[in-house]
Amino acid sequence: MIILSKEQILLLHTQLLEETGGSDGIRDDGLLDSALNAPFHSFGNTNVYPSSKM
Repeated sequence: MIILSKEQILLLHTQLLEETGGSDGIRDDGLLDSALNAPFHSFGNTNVYPSSKM
């Protein structure tokens, strides 16, 4: 699994906006952090979203 940093995600977002249009910026930094960390959540020592490659 390739894990991108928040900075990499924001750079990709900016590049996509340059190509397709739209307004740049983050409305809620906390929601972005939550979305970026959601795939790595676990419960009872079990990954909530397991990867077939892990």
